[in-house]
Amino acid sequence: MRKQLGNTSAWLIALVLAAVGNNAAAVITLDADFDNGSLLDYTVGSSRLGVTVELVGRDNFYGNGRWRWVHFRADGVNGQQPFFRIDDNFAGGASRLTDHSMVYSYDQENWHFFDSNGLTVNNGGQFFFNNSTPFTQDSVYVAYSLPYTYGMAVDHTTEVIASPWAEPTSSRVSGQRAGAMGIIGQSPGGVDDLGRTINPHNIYAYRITNPATDSPTQAKRKVVIATGQHPAENLGMHTFAGLVDWLVSDDPRATALRDVAEFYAYPTLNPDGVFAGMNRTTVENPTQDPNSRWSPSKWIGHEDIQINGEAMIADTQATPGGVDAFIDFHSTWPSFPDEDFGFIEFEQNDNQAVWWRTLLDELQPNVTEIDSTSPLSSSTSANFAELELGAEVDVTFENQHGFDRPVEYYTDLGKNFGLAFFADFVDPLDGDVNLDGFVSQADLNAVLLNWGAAAESLLEGDLTGDGTVGQPDLNQVLLNWGGGDLPNGSVSAIPEPSTAAWALLAGAAVLRRCRLR
Repeated sequence: MRKQLGNTSAWLIALVLAAVGNNAAAVITLDADFDNGSLLDYTVGSSRLGVTVELVGRDNFYGNGRWRWVHFRADGVNGQQPFFRIDDNFAGGASRLTDHSMVYSYDQENWHFFDSNGLTVNNGGQFFFNNSTPFTQDSVYVAYSLPYTYGMAVDHTTEVIASPWAEPTSSRVSGQRAGAMGIIGQSPGGVDDLGRTINPHNIYAYRITNPATDSPTQAKRKVVIATGQHPAENLGMHTFAGLVDWLVSDDPRATALRDVAEFYAYPTLNPDGVFAGMNRTTVENPTQDPNSRWSPSKWIGHEDIQINGEAMIADTQATPGGVDAFIDFHSTWPSFPDEDFGFIEFEQNDNQAVWWRTLLDELQPNVTEIDSTSPLSSSTSANFAELELGAEVDVTFENQHGFDRPVEYYTDLGKNFGLAFFADFVDPLDGDVNLDGFVSQADLNAVLLNWGAAAESLLEGDLTGDGTVGQPDLNQVLLNWGGGDLPNGSVSAIPEPSTAAWALLAGAAVLRRCRLR
């Protein structure tokens, strides 16, 4: 008899496989009772092809027994090639599984796509996946796509706040200021749809900027970023993390951006739902989409949303200046368009913001946009940002499942969001290649090193943005020689422009001769 995996005793039940030929197969068991795990039921049997594992997906929010998020651990698989199958009653339609690939990992860090993935019309329609070679370890984790657990969010937050460029926000939720580790409150916990007790979890927020450039009178550009609202939309969480990692990095462009901007980050909008492996809902309200409760009049009884929403209001109003941009990072299932995209308002010309156009037109041309102009009464996080935070631009960004992309794709996409803000918010000093605020020998050296070569950014010496390093870039350095503020109070001598120019041109000629040989 099948038992739901929500029943603790079911985790311990081993379904012994029948003998295949004259050799008895090992015992395979499945477990989804861990952070972000999700599975309703399963059976294991044998066939002429070997081991077959029948999966039953978890009904979450959409009803009618349809599933989306699957994440479990299989034990006893060393040396075996299980053939996994699940009904094609996928929320949104079986067609969205057509080009999808499931993933597996031995260590929950390095993920790989299954060799074979596909749909079959046999037995009422099923989605199957397996590998062409046996597993090489006894336990393997399997998921619908690259997971992002609550624990990963906590570890990432802890690492980020340890940076000199991040700190807990000034939030005061229920009269209490954010804790030293950025804790702004706790989720309510509760009992999930599988009958499991989900304990309360910490909710986090932090601010990224250069605190040395804070001013009580001079406002910085202000951006609010958030993720984790829909638990199964993990690709958006990876993109969020990529953006944050770049913002606290040593990249000179990130350094320059931190001087003029501040980013308020909310990585755990729905911690209980993420931990419980839910799809689009919270443990507290398992039949309601939290992205319809972003309003002070609607978030009572939705504690996760209320804590984050009140924190955003308190944080962004604690410093001068309005909110320039708000981004809520999500994921979606293959639909239209067939690429990653942002829901953004056309009517108010949000989609003409410099940073958004830079992202779509220059840095990430595969990304597109969909008009999200809608009544503000819909109470989404984006509408909340416009109404309560005064955000000039609000975006719900969607990474699409169904592409066999490594995690680096999403982290690089996050970095490109940061570079787009740099292009909009930072006005570099003409001739300042390394962005240290002063035009000097270091900038000449950068131009010399890349003379005559193709370049993608001013850090490589392309000051004019024409894609190559040459005479126009040299001219910009020489015309602004000695401009800006000496870094760290330095008083070192700076060569005369004519001397430096001759040195540069001579070096460039040598480099060119070497390349031609």
